[in-house]
Amino acid sequence: MSATAPLPPVPEPQPTASEAGVTPPAPEAWSLARRLAFRFAFAYLVLYNFPFPLDIIPVLGDFITSFQGELWKVVVQWVGKHVLRLSTDITVMPNGSGDTTFNYVQVLLFFVVAVAVTGVWSVVDRRRTEYVKAHDVLHASVRYVLAMSMLSYGLSKLFKSQFPFPGPERLAQPLGDFSPMGLLWTFMGFSKGYNVFTGGAEFLGGCLLLFRRTTTLGALVVAGVMVNVVALNFFYDVPVKLHSSHLLLMSLFLVLPDARRLLDVLVLNRATQPRPLQPPFPPSRWLSGAGLVMKALVVGGIAYGFVGFRLEFIRKYGDSAPRPPFYGYYTVESFTQDGQRLEATSGDVRRWKTVAVNRFGRMVIKHQDDTVKSFGLEEDAPKKTLTLIDGQDDAAKKFVLAYTRQDANQLVLQGTLQEAAIEVRLTRVDESQFLLLSRGFNWIQEYPFNR
Repeated sequence: MSATAPLPPVPEPQPTASEAGVTPPAPEAWSLARRLAFRFAFAYLVLYNFPFPLDIIPVLGDFITSFQGELWKVVVQWVGKHVLRLSTDITVMPNGSGDTTFNYVQVLLFFVVAVAVTGVWSVVDRRRTEYVKAHDVLHASVRYVLAMSMLSYGLSKLFKSQFPFPGPERLAQPLGDFSPMGLLWTFMGFSKGYNVFTGGAEFLGGCLLLFRRTTTLGALVVAGVMVNVVALNFFYDVPVKLHSSHLLLMSLFLVLPDARRLLDVLVLNRATQPRPLQPPFPPSRWLSGAGLVMKALVVGGIAYGFVGFRLEFIRKYGDSAPRPPFYGYYTVESFTQDGQRLEATSGDVRRWKTVAVNRFGRMVIKHQDDTVKSFGLEEDAPKKTLTLIDGQDDAAKKFVLAYTRQDANQLVLQGTLQEAAIEVRLTRVDESQFLLLSRGFNWIQEYPFNR
């Protein structure tokens, strides 16, 4: 019988520093440059992201957001007029554009206030050598802010509500008449698959940011996505340059704690050690519950906003939403004004050239000189009239035109428009004849089809 080798002794578990009565080592002191950079980043990011996380609290969040908005309007306008001495007053308030004069002055104020806070903080707290816990709190705050943005943007693409499919007026618009942003929106709106691809990446990054263990991976995913988004915004003149750049910088801020380890593994081929994933404060049941509540509020707030607005938008105006009456693209067969028939070859600027009714129920009229006029459109089916609305609210002018239809593709409009009696005969164009819609997808192409 052969002898069995003795098993090696099992090492006894060593007590932790706290169990052994030993004081844990103090955090490593930060350099002066690192402390200054952190103080500035803390002040700037809190200002930029405020009122988060208060804005996710029902009622209170709405009040604070509204109050802050009104306060910034007063401050920004005053600074623009009396400090920067701009040539014109700031009258355009926050709207669909994120790159207004208001936005640039506000970001400048964020920067100036953050510099002032950094200076005062550095004097008052000059003896402190590190900000480990404060950094962890800021890190957690930024990842939730970034997660909210990515989940929201991702859902808007996954459900294809950010970029609508090109409508009839786009399909007939000459490429040279597109704005750079319009070209990008049409490019994105054409492909549902590409929306799902890009939105899925944004959504994935947002989900990964909700957990400490996957924060770095999520930040890397978001950084990759946002580099492309920032490039598109800059090079296609999309007015979200400021905000998208901030989101990119936030993702890089989240990567910073692991930057050296990533450099060692990915570039220098060196071994590295895991970084402790500790919460900012000692773990407790209360903190764990607070973290779950925060996640629930973030996800719930995004879901509520998406269900309350986006799904309603998709239902009314999405790619598969019911089309409004008279939706489509029409050519003008004949145009008569004040009893005079205007020929297409005459070049008369009064004559209509084409008409398009888009998914939003607006009538877009192109004249013979290629100028475009857009009207709101309301139908009264029992009276067989169309009301063209020029403007908004009580100041809007309304023009009522009677319509007759010989068939689904023939439409005749009669009435008074801008003090002129008109009769217009329209023929609807079959949209499937546009090459963009008829080409489709092809696995095999013996020759490139690039037109």
